[in-house]
Amino acid sequence: MFHWLTQIADFMPHGMCLDWRPGLMALHIASDALIAAAYFAIPIGIAVFVRRRADLNRQHIALSLLFAVFIAACGMTHVFSIVVLWAPYYAAEGVLKAFTAVVSLATAVALPFLLPQLLRIPSPRVLQAEIASHQQTLRALEAARAQLAERVVISETETAVTTRRFQAALKGSQVTVLEQDADLRYTWVYNPPLGLDPSAMIGATESDILFSDSAEPIQRLKRAVLQSGAPQRTEVKLATASSSGWFDMRVEPVRMEDGGAGLVVTATDISSLKRQEEHLRIVMRELNHRSKNLLTIVMSLARQTSRSFDVPDAFLIRLEERLGSLASAHDELARQEWKGADLRSVIEGQLKYQLESFPDRVALVGAACRLPAEAAHYVGMAIHELGSNAVKYGALSRDEGEVRISWAATPDGALQLDWTESGVAAFAPPAAPGFGSTILCSLTPKAVGGSATHTFEPHGVRWSLTALLARLEPAAEIGL
Repeated sequence: MFHWLTQIADFMPHGMCLDWRPGLMALHIASDALIAAAYFAIPIGIAVFVRRRADLNRQHIALSLLFAVFIAACGMTHVFSIVVLWAPYYAAEGVLKAFTAVVSLATAVALPFLLPQLLRIPSPRVLQAEIASHQQTLRALEAARAQLAERVVISETETAVTTRRFQAALKGSQVTVLEQDADLRYTWVYNPPLGLDPSAMIGATESDILFSDSAEPIQRLKRAVLQSGAPQRTEVKLATASSSGWFDMRVEPVRMEDGGAGLVVTATDISSLKRQEEHLRIVMRELNHRSKNLLTIVMSLARQTSRSFDVPDAFLIRLEERLGSLASAHDELARQEWKGADLRSVIEGQLKYQLESFPDRVALVGAACRLPAEAAHYVGMAIHELGSNAVKYGALSRDEGEVRISWAATPDGALQLDWTESGVAAFAPPAAPGFGSTILCSLTPKAVGGSATHTFEPHGVRWSLTALLARLEPAAEIGL
């Protein structure tokens, strides 16, 4: 094969066809040389282009390779055109032309398939339009960035002002603000309580700072807030090795900067308030004691005065009973620190004798109900009158009689209190209303802002009170 390609003995060089004329030889040589040089330069340019355009896909690279081989092969045919002027390697030239033909045909066949890919390459005008659009977008982004930067500066200024105001408001106050992570470790502290060092608190927990009996209840509360996500408020006593105090604490769940769960705690020192409350309790106890002594003094004065006048013993007995009724209601209010009184407790205090003497014949039926302090005395006096009359004249004066006291809330939110006697016919009502009737039918309903009925029925006495406690009149405005 090599011999066949290099066999030149049987052929004449192509220069003989040109009669070895220098001018004609020079023309062919120069033309073929320049064409070959141009054909060799084009593949080099294609190779540089492909190497620098890393974004080309495989179809683009394949087409570039075919064109480079095709053009290089064409350049080689022109080189051989110069060679055969002197050396008749016509067989090698023919093989090279055949190779060039195959590559040219392959390029021509592949071109229709690769042409759609080439057509999708943006034209310079489209690229310029896209560049202009991107530049406009870039300018818009730059403007937005400038506006955002301005807003950030404004926000930072506002934040600084808010922080300054916050610090000025809390400086020297009794309010502490804390931040804790999900492990209950302090991450931020402002105005720490009990003289604690804020730097020592960062990274620590209550267990590291407070006594265990102070730390454990607080940590239980905070874990409950983390679990439920609902804020809670409580009063707690905090104690360290050097100091202690009472605090009104509010715990609220928040999201930390890292997205995790955390807590913000505000604690207000109420130690002075607690001391004042304790002082008030002492004063109230002393006041209650003196008030009861005053009632005793009034009763003693009444007895001493009655000896100088012809006063019936029944009057003194009745006066003592009513003063005792006031004292019983007073005791119940004192136990509740004058914040109101439980209705059942008021009734039990007024009917102590009846409940002990007739335990199976006196029934109390009703849910828990709290009377305002202003109403407790009047309701107590009414129950006392009814109980005293039941023992003397009514259901408890005979063995077969019974008393039922019931109470419940009405649909409109009022209180309905009923005294019902049964088993014994009602005694005859007094010909003229006395002070007891005034208490039952006038003073008590007026005191509770409601109304009352007092009836004497064949099967027993009945007294009903509707108490509109929401519209309670002040006791000072109710005349006796």
